[in-house]
Amino acid sequence: MPDYYPLQPPTPHREDAPDILLASRELFQRGLAEVLRSADIGPSTLIDAFTRAIGDAHDKLLSGDEDSEIGRSLALTASKMTLMADDDLEIDIRITDIGRRLREASGTAFGRCRLRYMTLLQQPRMPEAANPLGSETICAGLSAIAGRLEGGTERIVAALERLEQDFSPRLPALYREIEAFLDSRDVGMASQGMRRARGTQGVDGAAADLGQTSAQGNGTNLPSGNVLSALQHLLSQRVGAAAATEPERFGAPPPTGDGVSKTGNAALDTVAMVMLNHLFDRLTALESKPPTALAVEAPTIEPSPPSGPRAAVKSVDLDLAPGKPEAIAIDTMAMIFQGIFDSDDLTDIIKSAIGRLQIPMLKRAIIDPSLFADHAHPVRLLIDRMARAAVGLPAQAGWEHPVCRRIGAVTAAVAPLLEKKGAALDSYLTDLETLSVQRDQAIRTAAEPLVRLIESHENSRYAAPLVNEWLESLLARTPSPDIAAFLENYWQRVMRAAAESAGVNGPRWQQDRETAEQLIWSVAPKQTPDDRKRLAGVASSLLKRINAGLDSIGVSAVERRPFLNILFDLQTTALRTQATDDELPVKPAAVRRPAASEVAARGNAAELLESEGRRVHYLGLPSTVKLPHSPNNSDWQVGDWLRFAVSDKQVLTGLCCWQSPLSGVVLFYNRDWRYGVARPHALIDHQLRSGRAQVLSRVSIFDAAAERALDTHSRR
Repeated sequence: MPDYYPLQPPTPHREDAPDILLASRELFQRGLAEVLRSADIGPSTLIDAFTRAIGDAHDKLLSGDEDSEIGRSLALTASKMTLMADDDLEIDIRITDIGRRLREASGTAFGRCRLRYMTLLQQPRMPEAANPLGSETICAGLSAIAGRLEGGTERIVAALERLEQDFSPRLPALYREIEAFLDSRDVGMASQGMRRARGTQGVDGAAADLGQTSAQGNGTNLPSGNVLSALQHLLSQRVGAAAATEPERFGAPPPTGDGVSKTGNAALDTVAMVMLNHLFDRLTALESKPPTALAVEAPTIEPSPPSGPRAAVKSVDLDLAPGKPEAIAIDTMAMIFQGIFDSDDLTDIIKSAIGRLQIPMLKRAIIDPSLFADHAHPVRLLIDRMARAAVGLPAQAGWEHPVCRRIGAVTAAVAPLLEKKGAALDSYLTDLETLSVQRDQAIRTAAEPLVRLIESHENSRYAAPLVNEWLESLLARTPSPDIAAFLENYWQRVMRAAAESAGVNGPRWQQDRETAEQLIWSVAPKQTPDDRKRLAGVASSLLKRINAGLDSIGVSAVERRPFLNILFDLQTTALRTQATDDELPVKPAAVRRPAASEVAARGNAAELLESEGRRVHYLGLPSTVKLPHSPNNSDWQVGDWLRFAVSDKQVLTGLCCWQSPLSGVVLFYNRDWRYGVARPHALIDHQLRSGRAQVLSRVSIFDAAAERALDTHSRR
């Protein structure tokens, strides 16, 4: 059976690209197959299936086939979790985790190889997950192996983890071999992209560092650092501007306090001032005209009905010659605002509020070039915080909405300030941040009844495995058969009622557990006079607590009397007997959280939890899936706003309000929903990795719009 199969990649610019892709894939397949042979995984048919799946996934990623098996594997949604068998789901998630670790183990070797592949394919913005040589392709091969291995889930998972140990140390060498081949065929490394780091934050002004190397694959030499500077540079290259080497300054000397560049030539400086004033006059005149789309008025004035966002202002609207520094600045800002207007994460009314600042920001950008160079510039932070304060608002929200009204008031106040270089915006930035904090806190407060609803549901669901675990640990330390029988027949029911009532962190559970521990201690031989004195002091209160527990589960006085008589005899004997060292009771072990596999099998279909008019759409983990409740590599947490999929057709935006200490399920809530949505933390992580979810509260909408513009124009 051949190691590679017919290849149909997108048509590249290089005539020899198909041959290079075939050879690269063959190196990839043969190198991975060699690892399998040395691992002695099984018959050759397994290796053939693995190799075939690798080639299949490689080719489908090249062709961009979203309906391919590898494409579908990246779209694990709640509906898919519901439909998949528990065993298949666990294996699928394990393979995904193995793929992530293999990608980390590949390090820079894969990174360099990936960049050369991007050049070969003429796709300098190809996502890492879509690279045909990446771990997703290896995962397709592992899935093929898993489908052919015999035995249960545990055996298959163990075999896959052994393969991971074999692959991890050898992948870097394999990628270096492929990279050396690509280098020998003069395939250079593409740009690593103007991507924001995963921790980008807009609300607190902590923007991520934007790393950028010179682009070799697409012939565009972009400067390092800020994405807006790169966008300006790209525009200036397109129009042939002579001063494109310093995009932050538009190729001109830095402006002075009045915004006019000083060249040392009085005549030129006078002309520059006249031209700048003329441009500002034209911008002011344009600003005074009615907008072509949505009318934006001060919040104190009754606004017109919204009909769409204001159009972005371009240099052609001002009759500016292409290539002029001012034209580049205006067109750069136009791309940013068009990206904001096209965003699905903002309502029309918020877009209109931001759109009102467009011309003031254009004036500020011309006199203050640091607006483009500094990703923490106050004006950019202002836009980001306006978007952050409005995240998750309903599409139909108007000026009457309290959040929209406060944002509108900030817009009206700052618009005249933006035209002045150095104008302080601190108070408005603080106001917007306060608005976000207050709104988030109000939503979390409103979600508290939903938290109690989930806690009640999970207390009931997890009570049995928790009590069984507790009982097993306690019986191992109970030397008396009579006490063991009482714990198993009666006190287990007391503990389950306590767990169902308020959970294992509640006072009732803690008190009843302490009673059981003290019961065991009371019948053990006493080592010292102090122990005997202590028993005499606690015997009466212990008896009261035991009776109270039995009362709570409805045990009659007649039914409990035989045990109480036996208990009295055992305690009397304990007072007369001294214990040896090896008979001393062991300190009780702490109760751990139950694994998902220990939960009573109830399926993993979504449930609707209801109580007193409150509702939560709840999806727990399948009973056999073992996943970390709070993965260390998660880049989101309680307090973040996320957009996520609840089905193949429905996407919601909500605030993460709470995470269950028992199951790891997280509660999302938005006051406009009138219900809560609870999903496993691991499921949301999976959606984030596959691009089905996004952490909106950590996105700079200004930088995101710039990146989209850069991506769009760099492909032209």
